[in-house]
Amino acid sequence: MKVLRLSLVFFVLQLFYLYQTSADNLNAVRVIVNGEIITEFDIRRQVAKAVQIAREKYGDVGFQRKESEILSNGIEELIDRKILVQEAKKVVLADPEKAEMIEKNLDAFVQGAVEDVGSVYEFYELAHKQGINPLKKRAELKEDLLVEEIMRDNVYRKIVISPRRIRRYYQEHTDEFTREGSLSFRHILLMFSKYETKEEAKSAAEDILSRLKDGEEFEDLAKEYSRGPHSDEGGLWESDKVKDFRKDLVAKISNLKEGEISPIIDSSFGHHIFKIEEVVSSQTLSFQQAQNEIRNMLFREEFVKKRKEYLEKLRKNVVIKRYY
Repeated sequence: MKVLRLSLVFFVLQLFYLYQTSADNLNAVRVIVNGEIITEFDIRRQVAKAVQIAREKYGDVGFQRKESEILSNGIEELIDRKILVQEAKKVVLADPEKAEMIEKNLDAFVQGAVEDVGSVYEFYELAHKQGINPLKKRAELKEDLLVEEIMRDNVYRKIVISPRRIRRYYQEHTDEFTREGSLSFRHILLMFSKYETKEEAKSAAEDILSRLKDGEEFEDLAKEYSRGPHSDEGGLWESDKVKDFRKDLVAKISNLKEGEISPIIDSSFGHHIFKIEEVVSSQTLSFQQAQNEIRNMLFREEFVKKRKEYLEKLRKNVVIKRYY
Protein backbone atom coordinates (compact mmCIF):
# COMPACT_ATOMS: atom_id res chain seq x y z
CA MET A 1 0.00 0.00 0.00
CA LYS A 2 2.94 2.29 0.67
CA VAL A 3 3.98 2.23 -2.99
CA LEU A 4 0.44 3.06 -4.13
CA ARG A 5 0.11 5.92 -1.65
CA LEU A 6 3.43 7.42 -2.73
CA SER A 7 2.32 7.17 -6.34
CA LEU A 8 -0.86 9.08 -5.56
CA VAL A 9 1.07 11.82 -3.78
CA PHE A 10 3.66 12.32 -6.53
CA PHE A 11 1.29 12.02 -9.48
CA VAL A 12 0.30 15.70 -9.71
CA LEU A 13 3.95 16.78 -9.53
CA GLN A 14 4.80 14.34 -12.28
CA LEU A 15 2.06 15.58 -14.58
CA PHE A 16 3.07 19.20 -14.05
CA TYR A 17 6.65 18.47 -15.11
CA LEU A 18 5.67 16.14 -17.93
CA TYR A 19 3.34 18.63 -19.57
CA GLN A 20 6.16 21.12 -19.90
CA THR A 21 7.53 18.91 -22.66
CA SER A 22 5.80 18.40 -26.02
CA ALA A 23 4.13 15.06 -26.78
CA ASP A 24 6.63 14.25 -29.54
CA ASN A 25 9.59 14.74 -27.25
CA LEU A 26 7.95 12.68 -24.51
CA ASN A 27 7.80 9.70 -26.86
CA ALA A 28 11.46 10.06 -27.86
CA VAL A 29 13.69 7.08 -27.08
CA ARG A 30 16.55 8.15 -24.82
CA VAL A 31 18.10 4.87 -23.66
CA ILE A 32 17.86 1.21 -24.64
CA VAL A 33 18.89 -1.35 -22.01
CA ASN A 34 19.22 -4.87 -23.41
CA GLY A 35 16.52 -4.02 -25.94
CA GLU A 36 14.15 -2.35 -23.44
CA ILE A 37 13.34 1.31 -24.05
CA ILE A 38 13.51 4.28 -21.70
CA THR A 39 11.65 7.27 -23.12
CA GLU A 40 11.74 10.98 -22.37
CA PHE A 41 8.40 10.45 -20.62
CA ASP A 42 9.96 7.85 -18.29
CA ILE A 43 12.80 10.22 -17.43
CA ARG A 44 10.56 13.22 -16.77
CA ARG A 45 8.31 11.16 -14.54
CA GLN A 46 11.31 9.79 -12.65
CA VAL A 47 12.75 13.22 -11.83
CA ALA A 48 9.47 15.10 -11.24
CA LYS A 49 9.72 15.19 -7.46
CA ALA A 50 13.44 16.05 -7.48
CA VAL A 51 12.71 18.86 -9.92
CA GLN A 52 9.99 20.27 -7.69
CA ILE A 53 12.27 20.20 -4.64
CA ALA A 54 15.11 21.85 -6.59
CA ARG A 55 12.83 24.63 -7.84
CA GLU A 56 11.70 25.39 -4.29
CA LYS A 57 15.24 25.24 -2.92
CA TYR A 58 17.24 27.05 -5.63
CA GLY A 59 14.69 29.19 -7.50
CA ASP A 60 14.44 29.30 -11.29
CA VAL A 61 18.01 30.54 -11.88
CA GLY A 62 19.67 28.08 -9.51
CA PHE A 63 17.46 25.27 -10.80
CA GLN A 64 18.76 25.72 -14.34
CA ARG A 65 22.25 24.86 -13.07
CA LYS A 66 20.96 21.78 -11.24
CA GLU A 67 18.58 20.46 -13.90
CA SER A 68 21.19 18.59 -15.96
CA GLU A 69 22.51 16.89 -12.82
CA ILE A 70 18.98 15.89 -11.78
CA LEU A 71 18.24 14.50 -15.25
CA SER A 72 21.53 12.58 -15.35
CA ASN A 73 20.86 11.03 -11.94
CA GLY A 74 17.32 10.15 -12.99
CA ILE A 75 18.50 8.42 -16.14
CA GLU A 76 21.05 6.36 -14.22
CA GLU A 77 18.40 5.36 -11.69
CA LEU A 78 16.12 4.19 -14.49
CA ILE A 79 18.94 2.22 -16.11
CA ASP A 80 19.75 0.58 -12.79
CA ARG A 81 16.11 -0.37 -12.30
CA LYS A 82 15.89 -1.86 -15.80
CA ILE A 83 19.00 -3.93 -15.10
CA LEU A 84 17.71 -5.13 -11.74
CA VAL A 85 14.26 -6.00 -13.08
CA GLN A 86 15.73 -7.90 -16.02
CA GLU A 87 18.03 -9.85 -13.73
CA ALA A 88 15.21 -10.53 -11.27
CA LYS A 89 12.90 -11.86 -13.96
CA LYS A 90 15.66 -14.12 -15.23
CA VAL A 91 16.61 -15.48 -11.80
CA VAL A 92 13.46 -15.38 -9.68
CA LEU A 93 10.86 -16.38 -12.23
CA ALA A 94 12.99 -19.37 -13.19
CA ASP A 95 12.31 -20.73 -9.70
CA PRO A 96 8.65 -21.90 -9.55
CA GLU A 97 8.54 -21.68 -5.76
CA LYS A 98 9.82 -18.09 -5.69
CA ALA A 99 7.59 -17.11 -8.62
CA GLU A 100 4.54 -18.43 -6.74
CA MET A 101 5.58 -16.57 -3.60
CA ILE A 102 5.85 -13.29 -5.57
CA GLU A 103 2.32 -13.75 -6.94
CA LYS A 104 0.93 -14.46 -3.46
CA ASN A 105 2.61 -11.39 -2.02
CA LEU A 106 1.33 -9.31 -4.91
CA ASP A 107 -2.24 -10.55 -4.44
CA ALA A 108 -2.03 -9.88 -0.70
CA PHE A 109 -0.81 -6.35 -1.30
CA VAL A 110 -3.56 -5.54 -3.79
CA GLN A 111 -6.19 -7.08 -1.50
CA GLY A 112 -4.90 -4.92 1.35
CA ALA A 113 -5.15 -1.82 -0.83
CA VAL A 114 -8.73 -2.72 -1.76
CA GLU A 115 -9.66 -3.24 1.90
CA ASP A 116 -8.12 0.13 2.80
CA VAL A 117 -10.49 1.99 0.47
CA GLY A 118 -13.51 -0.26 1.08
CA SER A 119 -14.20 -2.17 -2.12
CA VAL A 120 -12.83 -3.11 -5.54
CA TYR A 121 -15.12 -0.51 -7.12
CA GLU A 122 -13.83 2.26 -4.84
CA PHE A 123 -10.25 1.12 -5.43
CA TYR A 124 -10.60 1.46 -9.21
CA GLU A 125 -12.57 4.70 -8.89
CA LEU A 126 -9.80 6.23 -6.75
CA ALA A 127 -7.15 5.03 -9.20
CA HIS A 128 -9.12 6.54 -12.10
CA LYS A 129 -9.45 9.90 -10.32
CA GLN A 130 -5.70 9.97 -9.75
CA GLY A 131 -4.98 9.06 -13.38
CA ILE A 132 -3.39 5.74 -12.38
CA ASN A 133 -3.74 2.57 -14.43
CA PRO A 134 -4.25 -0.20 -11.81
CA LEU A 135 -2.95 -2.92 -14.11
CA LYS A 136 0.19 -0.94 -14.86
CA LYS A 137 0.63 -0.18 -11.19
CA ARG A 138 0.27 -3.88 -10.39
CA ALA A 139 3.00 -4.66 -12.93
CA GLU A 140 5.28 -2.03 -11.36
CA LEU A 141 4.65 -3.50 -7.92
CA LYS A 142 5.52 -6.95 -9.20
CA GLU A 143 8.80 -5.55 -10.47
CA ASP A 144 9.43 -4.03 -7.01
CA LEU A 145 8.88 -7.42 -5.36
CA LEU A 146 11.12 -9.14 -7.88
CA VAL A 147 13.91 -6.63 -7.32
CA GLU A 148 13.51 -6.95 -3.56
CA GLU A 149 14.00 -10.71 -3.87
CA ILE A 150 17.32 -10.51 -5.71
CA MET A 151 18.48 -7.66 -3.48
CA ARG A 152 17.84 -9.88 -0.48
CA ASP A 153 20.02 -12.63 -1.91
CA ASN A 154 22.77 -10.50 -3.43
CA VAL A 155 22.96 -7.42 -1.21
CA TYR A 156 21.13 -7.61 2.12
CA ARG A 157 22.48 -11.01 3.12
CA LYS A 158 26.02 -9.90 2.39
CA ILE A 159 25.84 -7.06 4.88
CA VAL A 160 27.23 -7.97 8.29
CA ILE A 161 27.41 -5.32 11.01
CA SER A 162 29.24 -6.86 13.97
CA PRO A 163 28.72 -5.73 17.59
CA ARG A 164 32.44 -4.93 17.74
CA ARG A 165 32.14 -2.57 14.78
CA ILE A 166 29.15 -0.82 16.36
CA ARG A 167 31.00 -0.31 19.64
CA ARG A 168 34.13 0.92 17.86
CA TYR A 169 32.09 3.48 15.95
CA TYR A 170 30.53 4.71 19.19
CA GLN A 171 33.92 5.04 20.87
CA GLU A 172 35.37 6.96 17.91
CA HIS A 173 32.34 9.24 17.38
CA THR A 174 30.91 9.77 20.85
CA ASP A 175 30.48 13.48 20.14
CA GLU A 176 27.86 12.63 17.50
CA PHE A 177 25.59 11.31 20.25
CA THR A 178 25.63 14.40 22.43
CA ARG A 179 22.22 16.05 22.57
CA GLU A 180 22.14 19.75 23.38
CA GLY A 181 20.06 20.97 26.27
CA SER A 182 16.95 23.05 25.67
CA LEU A 183 14.36 25.10 27.50
CA SER A 184 10.95 26.58 26.87
CA PHE A 185 9.43 29.54 28.65
CA ARG A 186 6.61 32.05 28.79
CA HIS A 187 7.39 35.71 28.31
CA ILE A 188 5.77 39.04 29.10
CA LEU A 189 7.12 42.21 27.49
CA LEU A 190 5.98 45.62 28.62
CA MET A 191 7.27 48.02 25.95
CA PHE A 192 8.42 51.49 26.97
CA SER A 193 6.67 52.93 23.92
CA LYS A 194 3.27 51.91 25.30
CA TYR A 195 3.66 54.04 28.44
CA GLU A 196 4.05 57.77 28.92
CA THR A 197 7.13 57.37 31.13
CA LYS A 198 9.61 54.61 31.96
CA GLU A 199 8.56 54.93 35.59
CA GLU A 200 4.98 54.10 34.62
CA ALA A 201 6.20 51.06 32.66
CA LYS A 202 8.28 49.89 35.63
CA SER A 203 5.32 50.29 37.97
CA ALA A 204 3.16 48.18 35.64
CA ALA A 205 5.85 45.48 35.49
CA GLU A 206 6.16 45.41 39.28
CA ASP A 207 2.40 45.09 39.61
CA ILE A 208 2.31 42.14 37.20
CA LEU A 209 5.21 40.43 38.95
CA SER A 210 3.40 40.84 42.29
CA ARG A 211 0.23 39.32 40.85
CA LEU A 212 2.22 36.37 39.49
CA LYS A 213 3.74 35.75 42.92
CA ASP A 214 0.24 35.83 44.37
CA GLY A 215 -0.72 32.96 42.10
CA GLU A 216 -2.31 34.49 39.01
CA GLU A 217 -1.77 32.56 35.81
CA PHE A 218 1.24 33.71 33.76
CA GLU A 219 -0.55 32.75 30.56
CA ASP A 220 -3.57 34.95 31.30
CA LEU A 221 -1.46 37.99 32.20
CA ALA A 222 0.71 37.52 29.11
CA LYS A 223 -2.36 37.53 26.87
CA GLU A 224 -3.66 40.68 28.55
CA TYR A 225 -0.52 42.80 28.98
CA SER A 226 2.37 41.49 26.88
CA ARG A 227 3.33 43.16 23.61
CA GLY A 228 5.94 40.53 22.73
CA PRO A 229 5.74 37.75 20.13
CA HIS A 230 3.36 34.87 20.92
CA SER A 231 1.42 36.98 23.42
CA ASP A 232 -1.81 35.54 22.00
CA GLU A 233 -0.45 32.12 23.00
CA GLY A 234 0.19 33.21 26.55
CA GLY A 235 3.73 34.29 25.72
CA LEU A 236 4.82 30.69 25.11
CA TRP A 237 8.17 30.10 23.43
CA GLU A 238 8.60 26.42 22.59
CA SER A 239 12.14 25.02 22.69
CA ASP A 240 12.45 24.98 18.88
CA LYS A 241 11.65 28.72 18.76
CA VAL A 242 13.90 29.82 21.62
CA LYS A 243 16.88 29.91 19.25
CA ASP A 244 15.26 32.97 17.64
CA PHE A 245 14.96 34.81 20.95
CA ARG A 246 17.57 37.33 22.08
CA LYS A 247 20.50 35.30 23.35
CA ASP A 248 21.52 37.86 25.97
CA LEU A 249 18.11 37.62 27.61
CA VAL A 250 18.03 33.83 27.42
CA ALA A 251 21.43 33.77 29.15
CA LYS A 252 19.97 35.74 32.07
CA ILE A 253 17.29 33.10 32.72
CA SER A 254 19.29 29.99 31.86
CA ASN A 255 19.88 29.11 35.52
CA LEU A 256 16.22 29.26 36.54
CA LYS A 257 14.37 26.04 37.36
CA GLU A 258 11.16 24.71 35.86
CA GLY A 259 8.19 26.73 37.09
CA GLU A 260 10.37 29.55 38.40
CA ILE A 261 9.51 33.17 37.56
CA SER A 262 12.30 35.62 36.78
CA PRO A 263 12.74 39.06 38.28
CA ILE A 264 12.05 42.02 36.00
CA ILE A 265 14.74 42.13 33.31
CA ASP A 266 15.35 45.33 31.36
CA SER A 267 16.27 45.76 27.72
CA SER A 268 16.21 48.64 25.27
CA PHE A 269 12.62 47.69 24.37
CA GLY A 270 11.14 47.50 27.82
CA HIS A 271 10.68 45.27 30.85
CA HIS A 272 10.65 41.47 30.55
CA ILE A 273 9.28 38.80 32.88
CA PHE A 274 9.82 35.09 32.22
CA LYS A 275 8.46 31.82 33.55
CA ILE A 276 10.40 28.65 32.80
CA GLU A 277 8.15 25.93 31.37
CA GLU A 278 10.59 23.09 30.76
CA VAL A 279 14.32 22.46 31.04
CA VAL A 280 15.96 19.55 29.21
CA SER A 281 19.56 18.99 30.22
CA SER A 282 22.21 18.21 27.64
CA GLN A 283 23.24 14.58 27.57
CA THR A 284 25.40 12.08 25.76
CA LEU A 285 23.58 8.91 24.77
CA SER A 286 25.00 5.76 26.30
CA PHE A 287 26.19 2.96 24.05
CA GLN A 288 23.00 1.03 24.83
CA GLN A 289 20.90 4.03 23.79
CA ALA A 290 22.89 4.70 20.61
CA GLN A 291 23.62 1.23 19.28
CA ASN A 292 20.44 0.79 17.21
CA GLU A 293 20.99 4.18 15.58
CA ILE A 294 24.60 3.23 14.81
CA ARG A 295 23.61 -0.18 13.45
CA ASN A 296 21.03 1.37 11.10
CA MET A 297 23.47 4.03 9.92
CA LEU A 298 26.23 1.47 9.23
CA PHE A 299 23.73 -0.79 7.48
CA ARG A 300 22.66 2.04 5.16
CA GLU A 301 26.28 2.79 4.32
CA GLU A 302 27.00 -0.86 3.56
CA PHE A 303 23.80 -1.17 1.53
CA VAL A 304 24.82 1.69 -0.77
CA LYS A 305 28.27 0.15 -1.21
CA LYS A 306 27.05 -3.44 -1.82
CA ARG A 307 24.29 -2.31 -4.16
CA LYS A 308 26.78 -0.34 -6.23
CA GLU A 309 29.11 -3.35 -6.41
CA TYR A 310 26.25 -5.63 -7.46
CA LEU A 311 25.08 -3.26 -10.19
CA GLU A 312 28.62 -2.83 -11.50
CA LYS A 313 28.85 -6.60 -11.79
CA LEU A 314 25.53 -6.81 -13.65
CA ARG A 315 26.39 -3.93 -15.99
CA LYS A 316 29.33 -5.91 -17.42
CA ASN A 317 26.82 -8.11 -19.26
CA VAL A 318 24.37 -5.37 -20.26
CA VAL A 319 24.18 -3.52 -23.58
CA ILE A 320 23.24 0.13 -23.00
CA LYS A 321 22.60 2.49 -25.93
CA ARG A 322 22.07 6.17 -25.22
CA TYR A 323 20.35 8.70 -27.48
CA TYR A 324 20.72 12.09 -25.80
